[in-house]
Amino acid sequence: MDHDDSDLLGAEGSNTILEDVGALDERVEDRDATRGGLVHLAIAVGVLSLLAAVPYASSELVRWRAWVGGEGVPVVRMFDPDRRAATGESLATGGAYRATGAVDVADQLGEDVAANLEDDDQPTEPVADVEPVTEDDPTPTVVITADELEGLAREIEDPSDAMTPFYEALRRTAERQPRAITRVAHYGDSTIAGDGVTSTLRRRLQQRFGDAGHGFVLVARGSMPYGHRDLDHDSDGMWDLDQLVRAGRRDHIYGYGGVMARSVGNGTARFETAEDTPVGRAVSRFELWYREHPRGGRVALRVDRGEREIVSTRGETERDAWHVIEVPDGPHELRLQTVGGGESRLFGVVLERDGPGVVYDSLGMVGARARRMNGLAPEHFASQHQHRETDLIVLHFGGNDADDTRRTPEQFEQDFREIIQLARAARPEAGCLLMAPLDQAHRDRRGRIATMPQVPVIVAAQRRAAEAEGCAFFDTWTAMGGDGAMRRWWRSDPRLAFGDFRHATPAGYRVIGNMLYRALLKGFRDYLTRSR
Repeated sequence: MDHDDSDLLGAEGSNTILEDVGALDERVEDRDATRGGLVHLAIAVGVLSLLAAVPYASSELVRWRAWVGGEGVPVVRMFDPDRRAATGESLATGGAYRATGAVDVADQLGEDVAANLEDDDQPTEPVADVEPVTEDDPTPTVVITADELEGLAREIEDPSDAMTPFYEALRRTAERQPRAITRVAHYGDSTIAGDGVTSTLRRRLQQRFGDAGHGFVLVARGSMPYGHRDLDHDSDGMWDLDQLVRAGRRDHIYGYGGVMARSVGNGTARFETAEDTPVGRAVSRFELWYREHPRGGRVALRVDRGEREIVSTRGETERDAWHVIEVPDGPHELRLQTVGGGESRLFGVVLERDGPGVVYDSLGMVGARARRMNGLAPEHFASQHQHRETDLIVLHFGGNDADDTRRTPEQFEQDFREIIQLARAARPEAGCLLMAPLDQAHRDRRGRIATMPQVPVIVAAQRRAAEAEGCAFFDTWTAMGGDGAMRRWWRSDPRLAFGDFRHATPAGYRVIGNMLYRALLKGFRDYLTRSR
């Protein structure tokens, strides 16, 4: 029987052809899918590129730009601590967060900042660096040694010798002349209100030249974050506060510290020397500062467990008044209470000793701009300073002024010239020192921590104002590092700035205080050299 193999071969061949056709179709489908994927990818890349390009069309959209000149490599810079801070990963206070890769302060911020980080918590006796007297020269010669100036970051600029009255008073104190007290009044904003900078200066100067008491303290602080180190102070009860920073008083009477505490009764306050502190452990004189007026009330004062003493604040006319209580030099407590009879208008209490020594009054007002000082009645301000017999008035403003983006350099200069004029007229016998603000920073539109644009403008205006009005100038901003300093201070370990980039930490304020202390010593030594 014959066999026809064509059918078998035809079937096998057909199957092979079909398989080849199927494989070809799959390859075509794969190619089409790949082409379609590439098309979709190209569309996606095009859309993303278009979206990335849009922010470059307007300066208002700069924060959304993928990259701008001066930035690090994209993606890599996402790991930068400043970038994380801008996206909210750090705490607002900056207290718990530590920047990755934080390095030694001296390496990151320089030797000047590191040298001024030292603490001042240990009690010491005053340094008596004076040359011994001789028959030919019966007056001891004060000596400022070279090691005391180690860490000097910036000198005081004083072409007109505006600091001379202060140096003259300090010389008498350093020579240990009987009852020779050098008094400093340091005005400022929140940088000063917390007593961070000023407590360092008070401690340093009193440890070096003698402790003449804690100085002036407001009667009541209200909600203001106001405080004093090395002193136990609190207030309670019925107080109404008239604050210079809020204005409102038609007579412009706010007192030496810029706050009047009013009470018709049941307002209390306590002032007590502290224990185990470097300074402020003794007092020999309490002095109540108040405003006498026709409807004045009564104030009860009690020292330690002694008898109450009633002080009337009523008088035929309005005038500044003071009441002194002498006590044996040592630790004491003063309790104050308004007891009716009218409205008592109180400014503060001074704690002082006979000296010789230094008193450093911290007079900070939270939220104050420089021009707020012009809200003080000039005659009243002069009355306060003449009674206080201040030897140096320090004006330390500019931090809050940095928010005034529409204010011109000329307007800033005029603001500072006017407050210098106010201080010089109030106490012509005193020295004058204008201080630049700390660096003030914000997060720019790129999320970077940057110095606010007005800060260098303000510092330049202050320098011109000080020179024009015959006042000394200390460039705090440059001393702490100038442009970008607050960012570096915030990243340092220990942290020297808080996460609001406007305020220093206690350690940072101590650095500023130590910097000014050494600048004062340098100026004092130069004065001693010239006067010999």
